[in-house]
Amino acid sequence: MARVQLENVKKIYQGNVTAVHDFNLDIQDKEFVVFVGPSGCGKSTTLRMIAGLEDISEGTCKIDGEVVNDLQSKDRHISMVFQNYALYPHLTVFENMAFPLRLDKKIHYYPWTEEELRNIDNKIALLKQNETPKNKKKIAQLEQSKVDGRAVKGYSQDEIFQKVTEAAKVLGITQYLTRKPKALSGGQRQRVAIGRAMVKDCKVFLMDEPLSNLDAKLRNQMRSEIILLRKKINTTFVYVTHDQTEAMTLGDRIVVMRDGFIMQVGTPTQVFDMPDNLFVAQFIGAPMMNTFKTNLVNEGGKYHVEFFGAKIPVDGEKGEALKKKGIPSREILLGVRPEHINLSKDGGASSIPVTIEVNEMMGSEYHLHVRTEDETKIIVRIPTINLTQEERESMVNGNKVNLTFESKAMHFFDPISEINLLADGEPVASGK
Repeated sequence: MARVQLENVKKIYQGNVTAVHDFNLDIQDKEFVVFVGPSGCGKSTTLRMIAGLEDISEGTCKIDGEVVNDLQSKDRHISMVFQNYALYPHLTVFENMAFPLRLDKKIHYYPWTEEELRNIDNKIALLKQNETPKNKKKIAQLEQSKVDGRAVKGYSQDEIFQKVTEAAKVLGITQYLTRKPKALSGGQRQRVAIGRAMVKDCKVFLMDEPLSNLDAKLRNQMRSEIILLRKKINTTFVYVTHDQTEAMTLGDRIVVMRDGFIMQVGTPTQVFDMPDNLFVAQFIGAPMMNTFKTNLVNEGGKYHVEFFGAKIPVDGEKGEALKKKGIPSREILLGVRPEHINLSKDGGASSIPVTIEVNEMMGSEYHLHVRTEDETKIIVRIPTINLTQEERESMVNGNKVNLTFESKAMHFFDPISEINLLADGEPVASGK
C-alpha cells in the first residue's frame, strides 16, 4: 500500500517530441485512479513512467515517499497487468502465475522454530567460552539473527503454492491451473494475467487497458470482477483506459488527458456534472454532449438563453451560480447532454421543433438524430419505458417532434477558450 506522487513530470522523446507535459498528481494510499483519454494522449506513457518502463525526462516520481526515478521496475514494489496478457504459452497457468515469485531472489526473513533458537543459543554459549574479537563478532551476528529471523533467498515451494492457489481462488480460476494459455478464453487469460500481478507483495497495482482485447460481454463481466477484486486486495490502483465507461465505473478519481496535458482531475460525478472544459464535457458521456452557439441574457439578475427562437429560463442552482459569478449577457457555447433532453407534448414557448432524421432503437432507449429548422443537428436519448404506444409510433424518420430541457441540464462554455463558465478554481482550456 503506497501513495504515488508525480511532480512536474515530463516525457520528451527523440526529436523534441513531448508526450507528457508538466504532469502533477498526488494519488493517495489505496486510491483507485483512472487515466482516460483518446489514443496518443499520454496516459500509457505516464503509467509506464510510474512502472519504470519509460525514463522520466523531467520531474520526479515518488512511491511511498521514495523517489524512484532511477530505480529499476523490479525495485519499485509494483505489479503490472498488460493489454495483451503477456502470458508464456509453454507454461501452465500455475507456472505463469508463479513466475514472478520464482524470479524474486530477495532475502526474506522468517521466524525461527524453538529448536532452531536453542541451537543458536548453544552456539553463542560455545563462542562465549573463548571470547576472541573474531568470536565476539560472530556472537553479535547470531544475536542479531535471532531478532531478524531465518534469512532465505527467494520464496519456498510451499509459499509459492500457497500464494498462487489463494490468488486463483479469488479470481475463480483454480480449475484452470494445469492448463496452458491456448486452452483458455480471453477472459480467463486476463484473469491469469491479473493473478500473476496479485501474487507479488506490491505497493502499487498498475493496469494498462487490460480489457480492451475482450468482447463487450466479457468486458462488462471483467469490469465488475475488477471492482470486487479491488475490495479484496485493497491496494493503490492506477488504471489506464480509453473507455469512459470503465473510467466512470472503476475510479475513485478520473484523470482526463489530451495531447499529454491533464484536462481535469475529479471524481466521476464531478467530471460528468461539472466538466472544466468542452473537451471533458464531450469526451465523458455517450453519445457526446450537444453544443450550440447561442446567447446568454442577463435581465436584472435573471437569466435565460435564446435558443432557436425559444427563450429558455435559467433558474434554480444554475441561475444562482451565474448570478453569484456576475456573468453578464454574452455569447456562449451551450452544452446539453442527450439524456437530459425530453420530448415536449405541448409545444410551448420554451420548446424546440425538430425533425427526426435517424432513429436508432437501442432496446431500452431510442437514440434520435434530429434536425432543427436552421439545420442544426441534435442527438437525443429517449428511454422507452415510459413511452405510450402512440409516442413510440411517432418516432419515425421524417416526423416532427418538440424538445425541451431544464436549466439544471445546461452547461455554459466560453466559445473561445472553451472553459466552463461555472467551473471552480483555474480550469484548463480545451485548447490548452
